[in-house]
Amino acid sequence: MTITPPLLPQAEETPRSLWRRILLLIVGALVLFFGTYLLAWLSAYNLTRTFWEHAQASYAEGRYMDALTGYRAFDPAQRRYVTYGGFMHVENIWADPAAFPIPSEAVQAKQRIREILQKYLTIEDAEQYIAENVGRTSNPYLGIIYLRLGELYEAADRLQDALAIYESVDEFFPEDAELIAQAQAHMARLANTSN
Repeated sequence: MTITPPLLPQAEETPRSLWRRILLLIVGALVLFFGTYLLAWLSAYNLTRTFWEHAQASYAEGRYMDALTGYRAFDPAQRRYVTYGGFMHVENIWADPAAFPIPSEAVQAKQRIREILQKYLTIEDAEQYIAENVGRTSNPYLGIIYLRLGELYEAADRLQDALAIYESVDEFFPEDAELIAQAQAHMARLANTSN
């Protein structure tokens, strides 16, 4: 004959213990969310530091387009091609509006990009960049460099080439109202100087 222990009555969950459980679940979800975000942020920051160092080295050597866009090169030690980042890579890592906090390298990368485009971009660099990036829809600098090519043509007294660039901005970049307005201002200025 087997003896079974008497069943103990189940204690009903009180509203207080139910709220405690719900609170514990919420806190656990928040810790999981912030922990995951922190790991992703640290990964992005480490990649930013690597790309920043690559871009700074290229900039210091006077290789401004490599500093701007980055490049790929074969590494014999690793026996594979390796990507060396540029300032555009650094900016792109932090382009999402939800990325926070944004490290100082990303802010400095924007400044370096503007500096390179205004001071160091050559006609040849701009033409090559445009040729390599035509058709890429996710390139935020293609329109800016395209317009800058017109300005460089104008500075080199290649006014017909500059005018052709300015006239085609609205065709190639119809969603960029600011870029179109700048191109139209350049065309108006050229029209006034030729009269």
